[in-house]
Amino acid sequence: MEELEVTIEEVFRDLFHKYGDEFNWHIITCPQANETFVDELQEEIGENHFLYGKKMRAVAKCESNDDVLYVTGDGSGKDVYYVFHLTYSAYNAAGFPKCREFADIYAVKEYMEQSLM
Repeated sequence: MEELEVTIEEVFRDLFHKYGDEFNWHIITCPQANETFVDELQEEIGENHFLYGKKMRAVAKCESNDDVLYVTGDGSGKDVYYVFHLTYSAYNAAGFPKCREFADIYAVKEYMEQSLM
């Protein structure tokens, strides 16, 4: 039997329940905030990046740094997650903004949990 994937809301609920106020991420629910973070990412990565122009959604923001969690599709209906450390600069040195790819929501949860330790 195939296991159902958990939602980002369930991940956040579990992590907040386990870590309380030490859990320093929040879900982005406001459409304007989502648009702002997506626009900022597109500006920072530039048109030569493989994600430039791709339909993405900003899902969550870390309160202790400038990490933002984004989700996009992989073309086969599967979600792919990325954490970008935004620089809020249009002129970034090579390798910036830093990016980390996650194959699924479980890997995102593990990353968030490890970042608290």
